[in-house]
Amino acid sequence: MLAVLTTLTPALNLGPRLFRPTRSSMVRMQEEVTIAPPKDVVDAVIDSTTNEAPQAQTRFTAVNLNSLDKWAEKFPALEPKLKDIKMSGLIFPFKASPYVIEELIDWEMEGDIGDDPFYRLIFPTMGMLAAHHREKLEAAAATEDPFALKDAVEEIREDLNPHPAGQKELNAGKKGMEDLTGVQHKYAETVLFFASAAQTCHAYCTYCFRWAQFIGDSDLRFAQKDAGSLFDYLAKHPEVSDILFTGGDPMFMKTRLIKEYFEPFKDPTFLPHIKNLRIGTRALTFWPQRFTTDDDADALMTTLREVKEIGGRHIAIMAHLSHVRELQTDKVRAAIHRLKQEGGVIIRSQSPVMRGINDDGEIWAAKWREEVRLGVIPYYMFMARDTGAQAFFDVPLVRAQRLYADAIRSTSGLCRRSEEHTSELQSPI
Repeated sequence: MLAVLTTLTPALNLGPRLFRPTRSSMVRMQEEVTIAPPKDVVDAVIDSTTNEAPQAQTRFTAVNLNSLDKWAEKFPALEPKLKDIKMSGLIFPFKASPYVIEELIDWEMEGDIGDDPFYRLIFPTMGMLAAHHREKLEAAAATEDPFALKDAVEEIREDLNPHPAGQKELNAGKKGMEDLTGVQHKYAETVLFFASAAQTCHAYCTYCFRWAQFIGDSDLRFAQKDAGSLFDYLAKHPEVSDILFTGGDPMFMKTRLIKEYFEPFKDPTFLPHIKNLRIGTRALTFWPQRFTTDDDADALMTTLREVKEIGGRHIAIMAHLSHVRELQTDKVRAAIHRLKQEGGVIIRSQSPVMRGINDDGEIWAAKWREEVRLGVIPYYMFMARDTGAQAFFDVPLVRAQRLYADAIRSTSGLCRRSEEHTSELQSPI
């Protein structure tokens, strides 16, 4: 079985698609279920980028399925979960940040570690799949046939609605955008840009609505390699005032790559109708060292500040912040301080409301209060799109509205700049 899965891994993650996604095939998932997948399957090497023992991290090194056994030695509560994570990791992309594992998950909590909000946020589980999908995956794995397993994985992923709300259809084939594979122009004033080097993150959220960006399938990815084509398009569209750099995570890129997109805006005469540069990122709390101690953090601060001060542009960090615990470490507070004081940026927070992670009004109220104290502007609470494991994390709209109202009522006016948003065809969520 080890040889079979070693051969299969590139096919699962890098091979061409044998299907095209359809919006009609929506999965209806159910409550979390504890599964014990076949031992031979889950003990296999699924992904190999590092197999070193975990240590204090000063330079980012991703945690992947292959390195989890070593992390379980450091955090024994992880060991009983390994089979479940590795089996579900055949469907859902998995990548974790050492910082999240070491500083955000409460490994000493009483009860099931699977109930910790940050464990739930980064570690997949078979409970994220509907019963018929679990059965299909387990049956295919039991055959030890790599082609049967590859087919099963593709079929299940297709059913998980990889591009919700017509993302591919709505942004393809528009005049002037034929060659822009990493650009979405959904709103008159805002263009979304997916830099190819930014189509990964320091860690993957289990509920990510762009999970299809990370499974190695070019048919499902938005990505653009060059900045020139973006600038050419913007020059023809003076109605655009905002660029939202998104992904993945643009802050995963090295500063030298970020400069390719940002340095031209140091010239006030370059695309003068572009007033606002927004950066959607999870790095602030998945790897805050990106802004403080990484080897190019100083250069990043200089770039951001000069684009603001010399180019006269507004730069906004659109930080994905799900829980107040994220804001309570020294590393995150140092990163926020430096971005504001040295980078000259405005930080706004946004997050979906997700069951088992932040579906509690007091969590939101505490998060907003701490954000305001640290100088972060509460911005969005939103409902997730119907994709991936959304049903596993789903909070009914009526309950979400109630917890939003509860949170707003228990906070001061400074916290009440956050808005609740629901899914529409061309809305962010």
